[in-house]
Amino acid sequence: MQRHCWRWLWIWVGVLVAGCGQIWSSEGTPSATREPTLPLLGYTLLPPSLTPGLPSGIRPAHTATPLIAADATGVTISPLAVYLRIIGPACYETPVGSLLCLGQVYNPLDSPVEQVTVGVQLLAPDGSPLAMQEALLARVILPAGSTGPYRVLFDSPPPGYAFAHPTVLFAQFVPPDNRQHTELALREVSGSFVIDQYQVTLSIINKNAAAVGQVSVTMTLLDDQGQVTGFRQMLLDTHRYLEPGESVALTMKVIPQGDNTVGFDAFAEGYFVSGD
Repeated sequence: MQRHCWRWLWIWVGVLVAGCGQIWSSEGTPSATREPTLPLLGYTLLPPSLTPGLPSGIRPAHTATPLIAADATGVTISPLAVYLRIIGPACYETPVGSLLCLGQVYNPLDSPVEQVTVGVQLLAPDGSPLAMQEALLARVILPAGSTGPYRVLFDSPPPGYAFAHPTVLFAQFVPPDNRQHTELALREVSGSFVIDQYQVTLSIINKNAAAVGQVSVTMTLLDDQGQVTGFRQMLLDTHRYLEPGESVALTMKVIPQGDNTVGFDAFAEGYFVSGD
């Protein structure tokens, strides 16, 4: 059975739950790791001493999201979804025989979107569909010009499976009066390989004027083609709020599913704490 499949058309963007690892939090400044990376500005390269950098020929290549034929799947695609762009998926067979497909969605629009739903089809060599699974994007709101990861899991790949095909199925604009969700700032980002895991240390800061709760942080590992090689999303203590100006230090570890991991993305988000 083919262990890896790559979609025939992908895009590159730089800006997610798979992998194993550990997370801890503490107040104050996180301790330094032995191999720091560049500051987090979208796509962050890993230290050159650990893995090769991006080839000079790699450039962003945004392409239209392909449609799923209605007569083949019966799936309805929302009008807004066709304007979003999709990366991957890269699919990895797990030790228990399941198939994990990882990728990202990019929002090229001028407005944020929410409830982004992705479908991944497993296809035969002639393109006929064999199986399909859906998943929500691992990001509550996808801001304009940003990416968010998705994770689709098949219990087992069907016989005759040759490759995977992803499609954005649904998305809607965030209402203008939505004031509940917020992104959180990241700083002091560093990373290094620790045995077979990639470890990132960062600080999350609440720069808002109100406290934020239900804080989650997401890390996505990427290879030199922009494919997702690992992804982890962690929710902090549900009873833990970040007050205005407060920060929390985190260390996250992810085991790459694929080869040649050269960079990572990270983001944090949460909800404003109601004063009621």
